[in-house]
Amino acid sequence: MNGLELLTRMKADARCRALPVILQTACVGREEMIEGMRAGAYYYLTKPVDADVLLNVVRTAAADRSDTRKLQSHLDRGIKSLGLLQQATFTLRTIEEARNLGTVLALACPDPDAAVVGITELLVNAVEHGNLAITYDEKSVLHARGEWESEISRRLTMPQYATRSAEVRFERNGGEIRFTIRDAGDGFDWKQYWDIDPRRAFDTHGRGILMARHLTFSTLEYRGCGNEVVAIVRNG
Repeated sequence: MNGLELLTRMKADARCRALPVILQTACVGREEMIEGMRAGAYYYLTKPVDADVLLNVVRTAAADRSDTRKLQSHLDRGIKSLGLLQQATFTLRTIEEARNLGTVLALACPDPDAAVVGITELLVNAVEHGNLAITYDEKSVLHARGEWESEISRRLTMPQYATRSAEVRFERNGGEIRFTIRDAGDGFDWKQYWDIDPRRAFDTHGRGILMARHLTFSTLEYRGCGNEVVAIVRNG
């Protein structure tokens, strides 16, 4: 089998589903890149490979995997009785609260290891891009300077953002679990992040929605101006 066939088989195995895969190819066309991303390669390199780009992509993949492992390790400390949760509403303001709540809500899902990635991505997006109005380009600059966390802390104290919170509604109905996440921001053009854009293939962020769609949720729907998202996990 070729590389994409191998990748598809890996991603069909629960043990390998969350492993970061870097796809290296001589093909640079948009369709080829999208095909690779949809198969589960969220990191992309084209030949010939530039050493600095290679190191940057590997660092990004390793950091993302480390964050995922930390989230998944927290699941083992959870309370399994959360599987009995039928309906609840939560509010959050900070990135730490988003990650903690993502871990808790994942425990109520049939596959917590897969659920924690997508849920946490959506909650973090609601805080940083929604409530705190950090744009994609601003985050790119902040990442490059190592100032993302400090900027988050700074904006949380600013008058225009200090009172903002995100709301999460959890509902279990028969064979599905529904998450409705709404932030207090002005929304965003979610369509440009729905599928991978080759122009952003080498960026150090911007894969959250794509990963949530393919790793966690059965369906994902943005509503209105983009400040509300409904995500559904179905059993089986």
